[in-house]
Amino acid sequence: MRFYQGKQSSVKPSKWKQDREGVASVVGTILALIVFLSILGIFTNHYVPSMMASNEHQHDNTVISQLSEFKQSVDNMMMYSTSSHSSTLSSYTPVTLGSSGVPMFAVGTQGQMNVIPQSGSTIPYFTVTLNYRISGINGNSIYHLSSASGGGIVVNMPNRYYVQQSVLYENDAVILGQSNGELMIADPGFSITTQGGLHVNILQVSIATPTTANMTYSGTNTVAMSSSLLSFTRNSYTPYPLPGAASTNVNLTIGTPFPYAWTSFFNSTFALAGLSSGLNYTLTVSGSSSQLYTVNLSLKGVSSLILTNTIVSVSPEE
Repeated sequence: MRFYQGKQSSVKPSKWKQDREGVASVVGTILALIVFLSILGIFTNHYVPSMMASNEHQHDNTVISQLSEFKQSVDNMMMYSTSSHSSTLSSYTPVTLGSSGVPMFAVGTQGQMNVIPQSGSTIPYFTVTLNYRISGINGNSIYHLSSASGGGIVVNMPNRYYVQQSVLYENDAVILGQSNGELMIADPGFSITTQGGLHVNILQVSIATPTTANMTYSGTNTVAMSSSLLSFTRNSYTPYPLPGAASTNVNLTIGTPFPYAWTSFFNSTFALAGLSSGLNYTLTVSGSSSQLYTVNLSLKGVSSLILTNTIVSVSPEE
């Protein structure tokens, strides 16, 4: 017996259905890319600037701490020299030039450090002048003293996400400067007492380097600063007025890029001692086009002055 067998037929998917499946794949890929780019955009536009601002802020604080440690090292060397009568002392301080970045998204912000020797530049400088007399010598002649110091260390931080700042070490003071103000982070060696007269104690610190020119370093690396105490002297003076003068004055002249940090420090110091502007002292600021300002201080009726002069050698190494 034979059975009839018809032809077998197969149903193929239509072209329209294939096109719809292809479109769905493309749309899915595009949506995935959109989601990925949106997340990447949020990360680069929000989180990267936030992380970089935090990195730059942290670096600024690190530099402030490092220059404050340098000041502390200089102070410790002077104290040890006073007790041991030895000036063969040295110390080491690292200074980090730049901030860290965000891997693959943002490079670190480079900073710049300038080590300025006294002989290489007039910025900054610190001068003390007075007239004094040594009893019994040359018929009680009046002598004039002009004691100058200078040099400093400045780290400039041209931040891209955080406020741009500079930290300066000058005459044993650490000063923070930015576009909207100045702040003295660590006070200089200056003090007064008013018991039995007006007694003034002033410290002058000069910076010396292996060369007579400014030494400049830039990048994000760390520079090692080796410092040593070259000289340390301390002298006492009894100010004496010139003929016809009404008072015994001690005059200070400070060349600095941050004058108002100095004036704020002096005004606060004198206020705590009960001194009045105009009656006991005059304090003025004059400026120039090169951003070097001059602070002039004249202390009136000074009974005694102790003046300390120090020279610190600084040798940076990358």
